[in-house]
Amino acid sequence: MIYCNICCDNKANQELQIVEGLLNQDLLDSAYTTFNKIELSTEKTTSDSALYYLLKTEIMWQKEEPFKDDSIINFAIKYYEQHKDPKRLANAYHYKSGILYIKGRKKQAIALEKKAELIAKNLQDDLLNIKIYNNLFYYNSEDNNFQEAEKYCRKKLYSANKIDHNLWKAITLNELASLYLEYKNIDSACHYINMSLPLAKYMPQEERNYLLGNMGRTLEKIDPQRAISLYEKALLELKDPKLYGFIADAYYQQGKKGKAMILWNKALSTPDLSFQINVLEKQHQYLSEQSREHDAHQVAKRIIALKDSMALIQQQDSIKEIQRMMEQEYMAQETREERHKLLSICCGLLALFGIVTSVYVIRHRHYRKQIVLHKNDALQNREKLKSVLQASEQSAKDIKLLHKEVDMLRKNQSQLLAKGKQRYEEIQQGGNTLLWRKPDFTAFMEYYRMQDASFVEQLESKDEISSPRLMMFKTLVHMGYSKERIAKALCVSEDSLRTYKSRVKNNKQ
Repeated sequence: MIYCNICCDNKANQELQIVEGLLNQDLLDSAYTTFNKIELSTEKTTSDSALYYLLKTEIMWQKEEPFKDDSIINFAIKYYEQHKDPKRLANAYHYKSGILYIKGRKKQAIALEKKAELIAKNLQDDLLNIKIYNNLFYYNSEDNNFQEAEKYCRKKLYSANKIDHNLWKAITLNELASLYLEYKNIDSACHYINMSLPLAKYMPQEERNYLLGNMGRTLEKIDPQRAISLYEKALLELKDPKLYGFIADAYYQQGKKGKAMILWNKALSTPDLSFQINVLEKQHQYLSEQSREHDAHQVAKRIIALKDSMALIQQQDSIKEIQRMMEQEYMAQETREERHKLLSICCGLLALFGIVTSVYVIRHRHYRKQIVLHKNDALQNREKLKSVLQASEQSAKDIKLLHKEVDMLRKNQSQLLAKGKQRYEEIQQGGNTLLWRKPDFTAFMEYYRMQDASFVEQLESKDEISSPRLMMFKTLVHMGYSKERIAKALCVSEDSLRTYKSRVKNNKQ
């Protein structure tokens, strides 16, 4: 029974990890199918339960299923806080933050998401960072805190580029375009739309409709009819009241102000208070132009009421202020951590200094003893060295004499070779040995030795070839000279050559 329970638990844990991997690869349908097949035993471990509830929350969030309460994610958070699993804890904080935001508890939502951001900061997990930055971008953009929203949008794009995640790159580029449209910076919005268009195939259909809406907003003033066409195409599947407001703006641009008024009324169903105020201000302008003072006055009252309501909400749920406070707290925490690290380093250095000092003292004492011993040895060696130096001085004199003799020999050899080269070139150019003396023949042979040492050594080893002229004769034969040329060089007749040949016992012609 115990063995079966262990096997079931191991199987469940493996299946849960498979689901976790599928979710990390954005394979929601496969993860959902695999998750629904998992059956946890009644004796399931707490770690399996925590992971099970975390994955269930993630799947429900991605499938946009409603949450009755946050008890299951609270279980996972409590477990991972106790067992120090930072990645899963950050993930749990992230999804709990989203649930709280939907329920209108914005302060708690932003606080949890910032906690998740702080934990994920040291995990080097770009996919987790993307999810956290996505929520922080959304919270700030909904609060009209566009500068902070842009900061997180750019962080998200950086992480998406790092892991080459085309889906998140496409979504984030489209979001940047939306932000620049809020800034009324059409050129920058067009830039990001153009960057997102090649990646549109990776977008879900809903996001593509938002892209169409953004494209329409960039064309609103230069081509209102084209803008209306894009808005209407987006409206086929995306029932966003803001699109009616954008279409109304385009109609107003064309002078169709009555149509615009009707569509502005539809746009007022958006929950975005700032957008409602913007629409009402346009209606007020239209009514004032039409001299409908009573209606314009009623709209003005609604604008004032909405602005008061919006100011109250922002005061109650000041996301910007919460973020500022939490970032200050995190900076203070990082400062404390840096101080602790610095203190630890200082303590370590002091301990190291103590160890080094102790080692130095011990070794210093040891070396002092060694120095005394070495001093005695040095005195003995000094006496030996004196005798060696005296002997070496005599050797140096002998070596100096030898160097002089070697230099003289080298000089003589160099002169001999120079003379030999001169005599060799003389013969090569058709000269003769008429005026040569024995040193000339010797110089010639020494130079020829450089060209064919083995031949010269062979000649020198033969007793019958002892005279310089015979050696010269044999060398010229070896060089391939003809009889006539040899006779000319040696200044003898051809009959005399035969005498040379017989003397060296060489029968070759």
